[in-house]
Amino acid sequence: MIVPMYKYAFLVYHSAYKDFLKEIRKIGVVHISIKNNEPTPEMQELFRHLNEVDKAAKKLDMLEPEKSETKPAFKTGEEVFNRLKAMEKEMEHNHHQVLQLEKEKKQLVPWGNFDWKQVQNLEGQGVHIRFMSCPVRKYNPEWEEKFYLHVIGDQDGYRYFVKIEKTENGIPENGFDEISGADELILPNRSLSQVKEEIEKREGDAGTLTHELHQIAFYCKPLLKSYHDEIQQQLAEQNALLQTTEEVEGKVKMLEGWVPETKKAELDNYLEENRILHTTDKAEEEDKVPILLKNNRFAKLYEVIGELYELPNHKELDLVPFFAPFYMMFFGFSLGDAGYGLIIIAAAQFMKKKMPNLKSVMSLAQWLGLATVIFGVLTGTFFGIDLINSDIPWLESVKTYMISTDKLFNLAIIFGVIQIIFGMVLKVINITRVRGFLYSLSTIGWLVLMVGFGSVYGLQTKEIISPQVAGIAQIAVFAVAGVLILLINHPKRNIFMNFGAGLWDVYSMATSLLGDILSYIRLFALGVSSAILGLVFNSMALSMKPDIPVLGPLVMIIILVVGHGITIFMSALGAFVHPIRLTFVEFYKNAGFTGGGRPYKPFAEPASKNE
Repeated sequence: MIVPMYKYAFLVYHSAYKDFLKEIRKIGVVHISIKNNEPTPEMQELFRHLNEVDKAAKKLDMLEPEKSETKPAFKTGEEVFNRLKAMEKEMEHNHHQVLQLEKEKKQLVPWGNFDWKQVQNLEGQGVHIRFMSCPVRKYNPEWEEKFYLHVIGDQDGYRYFVKIEKTENGIPENGFDEISGADELILPNRSLSQVKEEIEKREGDAGTLTHELHQIAFYCKPLLKSYHDEIQQQLAEQNALLQTTEEVEGKVKMLEGWVPETKKAELDNYLEENRILHTTDKAEEEDKVPILLKNNRFAKLYEVIGELYELPNHKELDLVPFFAPFYMMFFGFSLGDAGYGLIIIAAAQFMKKKMPNLKSVMSLAQWLGLATVIFGVLTGTFFGIDLINSDIPWLESVKTYMISTDKLFNLAIIFGVIQIIFGMVLKVINITRVRGFLYSLSTIGWLVLMVGFGSVYGLQTKEIISPQVAGIAQIAVFAVAGVLILLINHPKRNIFMNFGAGLWDVYSMATSLLGDILSYIRLFALGVSSAILGLVFNSMALSMKPDIPVLGPLVMIIILVVGHGITIFMSALGAFVHPIRLTFVEFYKNAGFTGGGRPYKPFAEPASKNE
């Protein structure tokens, strides 16, 4: 159900305006109307900063919290954020330094751990050493007869050697002789041991920073969350000021907003007590009204699925309570294994304790698991075991109530027809609410055609009515439906315009309805594929286990656990996605869903403070 909204306009003297904003923020029920969509530079900076804090919080969530004897000495969330930013820069710098050091280490490894001071001493005594390399296959032993060379060693297909030259005042006696095919190397001016020591130091620093990060993840998440809320609050205050207009040469401030019918009492009391001038009006058809949903405990769980598509606008029905039972049923139909349903229920119960913030999602998973158990019992499937064809004596009396594969196909089509007809009934209600009953006559005509023709066909098949009576009834159904669809489908057009539009409507509906109904066959396909996958892994486990007393059962258990784990994941994913497709495409379309609603977001203090 969509909670009715009231449009408020507040007129406040400029000197009392800041106090007024503080009070309505405490009350926390006013959704401020957006008149100016262009944020101020201050708001843009806050948005950027909020995004950075949000990223920092998400990175902390990915870390394993680590408790320590000494708690980090942070007093505010801003301090935590600034430290995280500084640590990020340190770690990034450290990482680049290690990469550079590893590169230097790779250059020095072929030469071993020599002392650069000795090389420099030799330079001072007129001996110049050049570090050179070439591919092993290109190394010419004759070079050793022509130059003073000393081979250091071979590595990765290259030969490393030094060329020794006599110099006077830093200049070789015969000039710098080059060796064709060899390259001179410029080595780092420190030893291999020094580089390794520096790498160890850098890695130690990285370990210390990582340790500190894990400590922050354990102790400081609430501080960071509080800082995140503070920034959001600043943004909300800036937005309230942005949406405020000035009247009477700036002496009066005016603010407009929306308040749910169920939450307006406290605000009205405050406004009356403080004698604040205001107006209250109901929503008009052209207004952009924020949407607040209010459903029972069962339907409320499915709001998260409805939000994946779009919120309804304030003029139409909230379809969540109407698709919720169907979605639950379709999920169970698609997964259709009682064993898998029990695992989903148990896993969701475990996750409720581990992640209390996801309690509503886990409750939804348990309802879907319950539907899976019910359909698994109806189809006789338990962890891939076909109970209908199994030789279990105590199940014989129950097998008569189980559904075979042929009946499962028909059931999927029946469910589709029922949901489509139900959607069209809701469409009639929606059109009546928004435009008036006369505009829904065409949809009523299609309902008369589908329900009437189906009823006549069913009665004739069961021989409740004779073929002659059935023929007369069919003509009557076609006549009534034809008049509604072709002649009076729009109250403000003439009969000829209606007839042309009706013919196009007949073409569109005839083609789309058939496709919509056939789409529900996917429920049957998913249910059968899930059962087949489970059966395949059961057969693999039995056929692949070795005939060894201990190893055989162990191998079988591993295959069953892995195989059914894969099946549950893949089948549950399909069972989640495809009913969503049936809901948002087939059901929403036939229910005449328009959407476009914006969520209700009141100007309020952070939830943590309200609690």
